[in-house]
Amino acid sequence: MVCAPTGAGKTNIALLSILQVLGDYRKTNGKFDTRNFKIVYIAPMKALVTEIVGNFQRRLNAFGITVRELTGDVHLTKA
Repeated sequence: MVCAPTGAGKTNIALLSILQVLGDYRKTNGKFDTRNFKIVYIAPMKALVTEIVGNFQRRLNAFGITVRELTGDVHLTKA
């Protein structure tokens, strides 16, 4: 977990961690064994998630990595 003020570079730290995992799963032909790992990035706001997905998609697209956004809107009742 990384906690730091806005603009301190948390997203860049996450991207470096993603690249480290990709390096661990790189095959000899240069492709990645994407069936054997998943990376989860959690953000507190949907708008931020959308921004991060676009950022990661743009940066990781060259490696053939797919970035997806998963959200769940939960409505709680008093019961």
